Amino acid sequence: MEDVRRKTSMQDIANVLNISKNAVSLALNNRPGISEELKDKVVQVAISMNYGGYGKLASSIEDKLIAICVPNAIRGVSQFYSPVFWAVEQELSFSGYRSLIVSVTKEMETSFVLPEVLFERGVKGIVVVGILSKEYVSKLSQVIENLVLIDNFYLDLPLNSVITANLEGGYEATKYLITQGCSTIGFLGQVNQYNAYKERCSGYRLALSNAGISIDESIIYTDDELFIPSTDLSPIIQGIKEKHLDSVFCASDRLAIQLISMLHKCDMHVPSDISIIGFDDSENSDIVSPPLTTMRVPRQEMGRVAAKLLIEQFNSSSKMSSAISMYPKLIERKSVRLLTVNS
Repeated sequence: MEDVRRKTSMQDIANVLNISKNAVSLALNNRPGISEELKDKVVQVAISMNYGGYGKLASSIEDKLIAICVPNAIRGVSQFYSPVFWAVEQELSFSGYRSLIVSVTKEMETSFVLPEVLFERGVKGIVVVGILSKEYVSKLSQVIENLVLIDNFYLDLPLNSVITANLEGGYEATKYLITQGCSTIGFLGQVNQYNAYKERCSGYRLALSNAGISIDESIIYTDDELFIPSTDLSPIIQGIKEKHLDSVFCASDRLAIQLISMLHKCDMHVPSDISIIGFDDSENSDIVSPPLTTMRVPRQEMGRVAAKLLIEQFNSSSKMSSAISMYPKLIERKSVRLLTVNS
């Protein structure tokens, strides 16, 4: 009797996992809409059932797996980073690579515990999105040679990185306030906690200096404790009133939105009483009242460039590393008003 073998279908895979055929299609075509965990399960079942030749990939598919490592803390700003994740996944997919988002908890970071998937799945490369400690990143790079950082870098770790041109962005944001007639410009940002904020503050200082405006250290607010929601924030408002600030450059949209809320509670209106500019162009910056003028970070392009950089690293015998800075773009909205036009 002839041995007739029916080919495995997407519906067969869906039946095994008790999911929809559409979910299987999304997974096998590396489309958004399902979790990375489910996508991974679908691929594994496709391999075991030899769907469309997936069985032949059992020994080689891990050579095409890239881990996107993210600190667990950035889950709260996942909307900000989601364009980065999507761009990385898409660019890697174009070149035949699969990606898997891997969370790193604070406990893992402080105890130098690396994600088990790096060893279980034979990961070929790592894209680190966000801020992990220099020591932890160094250990990652010792385990997986091919590694690219997004939105962070370390001066004494020669690793490939793609970051925002923070100094230049801070300079442009401050210069914009100056061209709008502002002269007493404050700064908010935890420069001791984030390298990006420190660079944005350096750009702020440089813009003031180049414009011949003296730098007043008393209106540069960098104390981390001031930005904890449960802390009394009245000293900032008091300083703004006493120093008669006409504007404030905030190192992030989150801080800018928080400051606008504080000012409203104290019966100070933006921008009629004071102008505010942020940085990032986060998901809420255009819906806050008033809509926030800000510096837009090119998140999707950062993801694409990082993925390309990683792929180039696979194919190159050179051990030279690159640090690529991408310029943010000024987005004018309603939180800054024109005082005078400088000649």
